[in-house]
Amino acid sequence: MPWSRRRSGFCTGGPTATRRPRGWPTCPTSWRWWKKAPRWATSGSVISLTWATRWPRFPRSQSGSSMRVEFLLEEESAEAALRILLPRLLPAHYTPKLRVFRGCQDLLKQLTTVLKGYKRRLEQPGQQDLRVVVLVDADGIAERRRQELEQAATEAGLLTYAQAAGQQPFYVVNTLAVQELEAWFLGDPLAIQAAYPRVRPQHFSGLPDNPDTVAEAWETLLRVLQKADPKATKAKVRWAETIAPHLDIARNSSPSFQYFRQCLARLE
Repeated sequence: MPWSRRRSGFCTGGPTATRRPRGWPTCPTSWRWWKKAPRWATSGSVISLTWATRWPRFPRSQSGSSMRVEFLLEEESAEAALRILLPRLLPAHYTPKLRVFRGCQDLLKQLTTVLKGYKRRLEQPGQQDLRVVVLVDADGIAERRRQELEQAATEAGLLTYAQAAGQQPFYVVNTLAVQELEAWFLGDPLAIQAAYPRVRPQHFSGLPDNPDTVAEAWETLLRVLQKADPKATKAKVRWAETIAPHLDIARNSSPSFQYFRQCLARLE
């Protein structure tokens, strides 16, 4: 199918358009497009993106500069959610790249080494336009997770958002989904109802106002969905793809989501 250019996230065809394989969606922002695009692995379990799966570039700032931000994620469901949310969360002049690890422990094991690689890049001339955002689940040990992330950045010699004082420039932002990514979805029940119309307000009865206090977020989300459809099963990536488009950024009641949002806004 022909497509030639991207503008504001939409794709249009034209007389100079190149032809894509039959069955491919025309828009690179479509999750179906990303799932069909090829991938290759680097640094062991770290998934990087090939030329065919590069994120659509955000508009450059009026000054003509473009900043890069790389997200280090523990699982594919976070990747699916952020591909949808980042255009609404990131400053317009940032170009994001997502790297997915094989779980939290795999990410933590490699984090110091990966950050040292970023440190070497930042020391190169003209490479200071890079920021790194780490996102992992708290999994009931939020303070320990936070300490592990901050320690890795310290060992790599990179200043973090939490450590920076005043107007000090920082290069690493460590964030947690408390207790799990699905708490961000539970923070906006209306988004879940929009994604799954059979879900009713009464299906959320008994849940706390603060979704970050839910110990088993994905299990809780599954129970909500099963009240509407007993055949519903665990499908974390599909939940992210389905619910994230409906999330209201300002309405979300998850404190960890709002902190994540605040950190990205500080990248200006």
